[in-house]
Amino acid sequence: MIRKQNCVVTGWCLSLVCAAWAGRTPAAIQKPARSAQPAAASLRGVVLDTSGRPVPEAQVVVPALKLRVRAGKDGGFALPGEARGHRAIITAPGFAPARVRLRRQGLQIWLHPSALAATVTVSARRLPQRLRQLPVAATQLGRARLHTAASRNLDSLLGQVAALETFRRSNALYAHPTTQGVSLLGLGTSGASRALVLLDGVPLNDPFGGWVDWLRVPPIALQQVTVLSAGASALFGNDALTGIIALATAPPVNDHWRLDAGGGSQQSAYAQAAGALSRGAWGGGLRINALHYGGFIPAAHPGTVDTRAGVSAADWAPELRWSPSLDSLLRLSGEYFGESRRNGTRLETNATALRQLALHGMEDGWGRWSGSAFYQANDFGSTFASIAANRDSEKLALSQQVLTLARGAAAAGSFALPLGRGLAGISWMKVTAIDDEHAPLAPPPARFHSQNGRQNLDGAYLGWRERLPHPALSLTALLRYDQWRNYGAFQATHTSTLPYADRSSHAVSPSLGLVWRPVEALDLHASGYESFRAPSLNELYRPFRVGNILTLANPALNAERYRGWQAGARYAWRRARFSATWFDGRARDLISSVTLSTTPSLITEQRQNLGRIRARGLLLQARWPLGPRLTFWLDYAHQNAEILAGPQPFAPGRVVPHEPANNGSARLLWAARGWQLSLDERYGGSEAENDLNTLVLPAFWSTNLYLGRELPRHWAASRLTPYLAVTNLFNRRYAVALTPSAELNQPRMLSAGLKWSWGE
Repeated sequence: MIRKQNCVVTGWCLSLVCAAWAGRTPAAIQKPARSAQPAAASLRGVVLDTSGRPVPEAQVVVPALKLRVRAGKDGGFALPGEARGHRAIITAPGFAPARVRLRRQGLQIWLHPSALAATVTVSARRLPQRLRQLPVAATQLGRARLHTAASRNLDSLLGQVAALETFRRSNALYAHPTTQGVSLLGLGTSGASRALVLLDGVPLNDPFGGWVDWLRVPPIALQQVTVLSAGASALFGNDALTGIIALATAPPVNDHWRLDAGGGSQQSAYAQAAGALSRGAWGGGLRINALHYGGFIPAAHPGTVDTRAGVSAADWAPELRWSPSLDSLLRLSGEYFGESRRNGTRLETNATALRQLALHGMEDGWGRWSGSAFYQANDFGSTFASIAANRDSEKLALSQQVLTLARGAAAAGSFALPLGRGLAGISWMKVTAIDDEHAPLAPPPARFHSQNGRQNLDGAYLGWRERLPHPALSLTALLRYDQWRNYGAFQATHTSTLPYADRSSHAVSPSLGLVWRPVEALDLHASGYESFRAPSLNELYRPFRVGNILTLANPALNAERYRGWQAGARYAWRRARFSATWFDGRARDLISSVTLSTTPSLITEQRQNLGRIRARGLLLQARWPLGPRLTFWLDYAHQNAEILAGPQPFAPGRVVPHEPANNGSARLLWAARGWQLSLDERYGGSEAENDLNTLVLPAFWSTNLYLGRELPRHWAASRLTPYLAVTNLFNRRYAVALTPSAELNQPRMLSAGLKWSWGE
């Protein structure tokens, strides 16, 4: 049970929306082609994108008449005359919904690509599905790859993206929450993420430690996942050092519900649900995730102290939407997330209780404007044990209780300029945390520490995007300024108080991107950028222990800095898609754990800034339809991260910890007559576990299998699909952590479940 504590907060945070890399200004439009709709219809129009091309098969809904039609291949549509004067909602994959009033014949409806947006920790509208418009490496997982996968937790699903690395290869079903960080661009991983994770524009990165609670998001709720591999601080500010991972749920345009429930081996059971309903200007949505995972013993050579590592978790996230006009939207959302974990020994456990309330507003008037505000409280408790070498005994080494409070606000806009389109935004965020520690083994006995700290992050950006005089070229330029301050921090014991010095710093983050389409099937892109990540309060002030490795905090840490560029090509041929991107960048002051001393019973480390690192590599992706029912995906990343200079032991010649040279994944999906069969294979190269490169995690292979059958529809709008899933099909076991004792990956797991969907 987590012990509640009071804490005074001075804070505000959040972010907002604004289109950036995606989107082009409208080109001159010719008279729309005549639609193939029936002649009896008396109200005609055409749906176009911002470059003037028709949007085929867009859906036009008139809620008042309960009328729904689909545009033709030329973007044209026709409605009965009685629809005149009513409001219509127009949607298409990859575009933000448009709301218009049907007033006249020959109506031209413009759909904007779902906007790429954000600030220090939040964004708003969905990332564009039209990846060809982005000047950076991008990967997208659609419903076919998300909903026919054997894994039921989000971080395992992201293993299909070879460029993406999670810390220590473990997954959210059994890993300690503070180790669930993610990174891109070959910079290595740590407990704190070096990439920003967004759910419909709301950040999932923990404001205290930067890690991600992956179990907050049920995969059944997701419509798509987009991963951008590039320094993105120019638009997103802090936490976007190496890119962003944007999770998008189904748009709340149609009434719909999804449900996924089942269970299986290793004492597992789960239930996930997501949906939305709308009535006129009002609408509501709900996301639910509940699971119990009994787990397995992770120790490679278990003793009497070793027990199963597993989790019980629940997430409940309702929202209320109000659209007072066609051009405005107000959304109030809340979330409660709680989990209780068993970390592999009798004394090592942890628990989390998170509560969040957020308010978002959007207005399409003179430009597109957005504002947000939120409040979040997170109560986290964890225990750590000292384990004997023979693993037959353990003692409580550290007990911690962390209370974090964060609040914030932000605003941003996208507006027309004489030469292109302008972008602007501001954000303000403050976080306050109290870390209470009880260390019974330390001298004197029953030592009690209280680590307190506050962090303030402010940022603002300006941008411009435009098609160049040549119609095949588009340019995006961004410039952002951020400043942050750590203050009011101190360490208190029963006998003394040690204040930490207040510190402040700033960062300037420019970005420039170019996309050139020499022919319709080929896009060439290039970009350059600078980005940063300020050290979290967790890294500055909170020590922790994993097994017999004690990691100390460091209040003198500097921000991580990254400067890089990339160039690549995307080629589309019929339904096939191919892309290749070369990236090269240099980072300094990356935060990593440095070994201070080693004894048979304890390894002591401290978080420190490294010297200079160069990370470069090649990202390859392919989507190849092998027939009308068979699709093949391939994703490969080759990355070389070398240390150029740094303090011992990070001398030139040693490799960056937790960064394999090669990663890859392959996915085969067969779908016919209601059957769905998918087989995916993942490969990860060997990687160093520690700074001395003396502990090395071996390479691994993992295979997953999914088999589902959609039953004949028992009523018109619903679907029922029973399925069978197997993860780690061949039960390959490999080390995911060395502490220094080896901890193994999850063994083969079988599960069976039932999916139900309505209204899609």
